[in-house]
Amino acid sequence: MKITIENYRGFDIEFDTNCEKFQCIVSDDNTKESKSFSAVKKFIDGYKKDNQNFKPFYVVSSPKNRMYRKKERLKIIGIRKDGRFMAETKSGDKKQISNHELEDYILEVETNERYFILLEQFDAEQKAFNEEHKEKVKQVYNNMQLTTLKEHKQPLID
Repeated sequence: MKITIENYRGFDIEFDTNCEKFQCIVSDDNTKESKSFSAVKKFIDGYKKDNQNFKPFYVVSSPKNRMYRKKERLKIIGIRKDGRFMAETKSGDKKQISNHELEDYILEVETNERYFILLEQFDAEQKAFNEEHKEKVKQVYNNMQLTTLKEHKQPLID
């Protein structure tokens, strides 16, 4: 009788009570039987490593995140055993993408480039507006009589 013990990295590990061995079938011609549970897990790890055909791809900072202004471009070069992506920066440094950073990056798509240009224009317009607004507010303050309560108090107590 076979009892499923665990689904490890997408493969079922079963225990055969008749022969008292752990067993895992990863493909029609690739099966592992052992009295050691850890040996079966190690076999699965080796199989995954040998048969992983990871094709690198590029991501850029998401415009929904304020970090996009840096427009960081990363090359995703692999997936770790714990499921996190490994990335390579433009300078060749390697870094891990944590789970909370997954939404900070989007797949690089050529057609998105024109939208990034639009966002840069909008940011430039916003910056110019903010500077103009700041200058106008400064002019208004300069024309106002601004006497603080602290300044008004001093002559009263002298």
